Amino acid sequence: MTQAMNSSPALLHADPLAPVALGDNNAALFRKLLLGVSVMAGLTHLCFLLLFYNSGVTQLAIINVGSILCYALTFSLLWHHHVIQAWMLIILEVVGHAVLAVYFVGWESGFHLYIMLAPPVMMFSSLGNWRGKAPLVLGLAALYVGLDFFLRPATPISALAPSVLNGLYYFNLITVLGMQIFLAGMYYRLVVQSEQQLREMATTDPLTRLRNRRSVLDTSTCEAAKQRRDGRPLSFILCDVDHFKTVNDTHGHEAGDEVLKAVAKILRSGVREVDHAARWGGEEFLLLLPETASPGAEMVANRLREAIAELRVPGKDGPLTVTMTFGISSLHLNEPIDQAIARADKALYQGKHGGRNRVELATEDVLLQA
Repeated sequence: MTQAMNSSPALLHADPLAPVALGDNNAALFRKLLLGVSVMAGLTHLCFLLLFYNSGVTQLAIINVGSILCYALTFSLLWHHHVIQAWMLIILEVVGHAVLAVYFVGWESGFHLYIMLAPPVMMFSSLGNWRGKAPLVLGLAALYVGLDFFLRPATPISALAPSVLNGLYYFNLITVLGMQIFLAGMYYRLVVQSEQQLREMATTDPLTRLRNRRSVLDTSTCEAAKQRRDGRPLSFILCDVDHFKTVNDTHGHEAGDEVLKAVAKILRSGVREVDHAARWGGEEFLLLLPETASPGAEMVANRLREAIAELRVPGKDGPLTVTMTFGISSLHLNEPIDQAIARADKALYQGKHGGRNRVELATEDVLLQA
């Protein structure tokens, strides 16, 4: 029965969407990163504007006015989701401002340090692949080396007082270090979120948001080990939506998906936090109930059966009603998990032939209770 259910259209069409969602999240995080950079850079250039104006370096004061307007435009572009244009504008401003500032006030001002921020952010970005990024990164590295070779020994156009120049250097140094810490934190956050999403994609059914088959089998192995160690009961409930093919054929696969999601919601909310609900395949679900013997599992199954029978799923031709049949087995000591699940599947099969919308105990569990 299980193999026949595994060809559900919901399973066939859900998985390819997962990588897209992960990529969208990375792009959204990079956009937030650039929004933060735009605000920080705009405020930094406002400080530079006041400094250079008071120091009499009119050219750099005017340049910083342009930089502030540039980051205002960048913020607007990002706000309207024009990420590529905003990113290129930021790169041009950082490089151009650094070159001009070093040219006017000298290498000792520390403005060249800002160029060192661009390569890691470029590699961190979700825009393009490494083949497209590598030439830009190498170009920035070559530019920095060229600036060091030609401008470090050059005499600046505008000579600042040693105390102002020294303060400017440490201001730029601290600002660059702060931005590096900020970027490292954002990168760490991206890695953690991506890892969590990958783990969720590997263990969660995309349609119903329940555990998938692989995940519940792994959990069953852990729970079976606890049972062997502590001697506590462990039960399986295998359940199947009755006449689900008729729902798909009559109302369409979209309606069938809505039925599965509604059923999954009841199954998830109808068990304890220590229990595990999973989509076993197609319209078939598996419940794993630790520390629960067959009588307790039977009570749970009957409660869920009644709740699903009262379910009304909105459809194009009016509310849809569905029922489910449940098969129950308890794991015997030192019994393989797949054998216990096979007994639950056999009980489910008996329930289907017994009229559906019912709860059936595995034959061995009935004999043990007797």
